[in-house]
Amino acid sequence: MEIKLSTYQHTTLIDEQTYPENFNGVEDIEERVTKFATDQVSLQVIQFFFSGIHIAIAAIDPQREECFCFKSSQQHIAFLFCLSGAVSYCNNQQCDFLSLFQNQQDLNIGRVNLISFNAKEKTRFVYIRLTERYFAQVTGKNFMDNTVLTQKSIGPETRLVLQQIIRPKYEGRVKRLFLEARIFDLIIAYFNQKPEKQTRILKKDDAEKILLAKRLVEYDLQHPNSLLELSRKAGINDYKLKIGFKELTGYTVFGYLSKIRMEKAHYLLSKEKKRVNEVSFLVGYKNPQHFITAFKKQYQILPGSLNKS
Repeated sequence: MEIKLSTYQHTTLIDEQTYPENFNGVEDIEERVTKFATDQVSLQVIQFFFSGIHIAIAAIDPQREECFCFKSSQQHIAFLFCLSGAVSYCNNQQCDFLSLFQNQQDLNIGRVNLISFNAKEKTRFVYIRLTERYFAQVTGKNFMDNTVLTQKSIGPETRLVLQQIIRPKYEGRVKRLFLEARIFDLIIAYFNQKPEKQTRILKKDDAEKILLAKRLVEYDLQHPNSLLELSRKAGINDYKLKIGFKELTGYTVFGYLSKIRMEKAHYLLSKEKKRVNEVSFLVGYKNPQHFITAFKKQYQILPGSLNKS
């Protein structure tokens, strides 16, 4: 089979390789590294493949928005995991770009032979493909295409599995066995999905508006916007903002405001040694005692102890 990596709409071919049927290589495990760099972007893809499995670990560092395409001569079952940054993607079955953010996964991409990835910031993701024959062989079942595109946070167990895939400790046949065992873990996670806990993936346009709202929250800690003001400035209705902000950041809008207020306060006290009353004002508290109470609740220490140490 052939797999091509190119810039969006195939304007620049980055890599084109012929892979053995079912990814069965000559060695116990085959490895390839692809690097691509211009003044605007750098891309590195580390690949592992063996009997029925192809693993791509991609790192994109763009100076502006960049898009890349993986195209295969055969359909594969695909899983996608965003480890850092944010990645928008679309496959051969959809038109709109969908978005994953740091520590989110999509186990329901389906049968794919073309997928495009779009990144605006430094991003790292793991893209795993299984042949349909391999999936049926190890599970005794056919892959169930999910028409409802869903995303989930990457839990601690899956995060550990991904880190082991990225940095396997073994070589040769043992490395292959180790990686295949980790793939089994991910297949089990696929079958153990709980639909009632899944949330809809944010469309690219909505995700960009919510990211704008996030930047607006970070921009002025002293004069925060109300939810309605924030939604108006970001160009998205308040309900979508409320739900999408929690999906994107893991926090409510005002929970996130409180988080970054405390983080900035900690920095100003510990690094710049500013006075408590000044820091209270700089992070948006009118009453220093309210700031002291919030800081102690967050860090279990009084803020004044940091600027004296």
